[in-house]
Amino acid sequence: MLKIKIKAVIFILFTFVGCSSFYTDTEFYQPILSSLKEGDYNQAVQKIVEAEIEEEYADKDRLLLRLDKGILLHYQGNYQQSNIELAEAERIIEELYTKSISKGAASMLLNDNALDYSGEVYENLYINIFKALNYINMNMFDEAFVEANRVNVKLREYDLYFDEMINQLNSSEDSKVKIDSTQLDYYNNVLANYISHIIYRADGEYDNSRIALEKLNDAWATYADVYNYDKPKAVTETTSERKTFLNIMAFAGNGPDKKPVGARITTFDDFIIVSDPTNYYADAIPFPGVKYGWNFKFEFPTLEEVGTEVYDIEVYVDSVYCGRLELLENMISVAKKTFETQKSITYFKTITRAVLKGIASSAAGRTIKKETGDNFLGNVAAALTNALVDATENADLRSWRTMPGYCFVGEYDIEPGVYDIEIRFVGENNTFLSSRTYKDFRIINGLNLLEAYHLN
Repeated sequence: MLKIKIKAVIFILFTFVGCSSFYTDTEFYQPILSSLKEGDYNQAVQKIVEAEIEEEYADKDRLLLRLDKGILLHYQGNYQQSNIELAEAERIIEELYTKSISKGAASMLLNDNALDYSGEVYENLYINIFKALNYINMNMFDEAFVEANRVNVKLREYDLYFDEMINQLNSSEDSKVKIDSTQLDYYNNVLANYISHIIYRADGEYDNSRIALEKLNDAWATYADVYNYDKPKAVTETTSERKTFLNIMAFAGNGPDKKPVGARITTFDDFIIVSDPTNYYADAIPFPGVKYGWNFKFEFPTLEEVGTEVYDIEVYVDSVYCGRLELLENMISVAKKTFETQKSITYFKTITRAVLKGIASSAAGRTIKKETGDNFLGNVAAALTNALVDATENADLRSWRTMPGYCFVGEYDIEPGVYDIEIRFVGENNTFLSSRTYKDFRIINGLNLLEAYHLN
């Protein structure tokens, strides 16, 4: 049976020779990211429209196009169109997740780069966060609450999805490595609960506001590895009672960056040993049918925190210093927490594929040498076959590159009236970075939420 699989892999390898779908193209992102770092959101939107027209986004990356357009339009202040794009992104994720369940086994031998990008858990969650903020900016509070609530609902749904996916992969005849069932271990998001709290309070639903705060505090206590910093005063000193508040939410930095981790597989009779610098999995892995003496390399993605140049975020009301914003959610920590669950699926799929491809490549090389009399051209052809296998085992590094990395908040008890409000981003050694000013902003008896961004 293993020999039959090897022949199938050889066919797949040469079918995709010359195809660019085995690596992640990020070069066209650079002008877009440069505009974001400069705070020129209109230009960033224009550049992404140009990238779409020039078909820089492949069809398999259509989710990323919708995610990028959705968040850039939010930064630009085009909230209605932003929600249209983010809703389409959400629809694509649901469609691809359904397909991935039914075709999970069939995808075992294909590099993830060659497949439709279906998004990471954290990307799916932050879609609803920004849809909620869009609705708040359009004064559609009921719709905003629905979106904030969807975040924690999705987190609970993911366990079922992962169970179904793992069962499909384990039942595949291509599967040589058993993937253990895994739990997400993250079911309660602080930022989503905070948004629910301020919406409920503004709507006069003070008991529900209190409950949202309790859920927020429970998340902070439960996931200390994610929320490993002091709670902001906007949480510890807030209230669910009737008052007039100015709430400010600022986003800084960039989301997590996917980087490849190189690893090696050494085969023994019916089991393999994987060596990788992260020590993700150190035990011997049963692999029925494999023989002693092979060595193969593979890559899998990991998330890295990019960081931000922002050291402080100051708030001025009518040119008078009012306070500073504090970190509510490290979105990269949330990303890393949820990414670990998906990582096991990616890791073991990649191992299976790497072993089958590696054996197929070696078998093809021996056949070529035998049929060519082991001459120079035969050796070259065999070497090219091995190189092709290496070229098709690049880690899938696609991600939502335009999302922010950190969310800061502040809450200020303020009388109704008209004010000039400045949100100032400060760097190392108190250097001025950028600011967002709202002239003649009217504070009302309701929700007064302002946003600002410094995506660097």
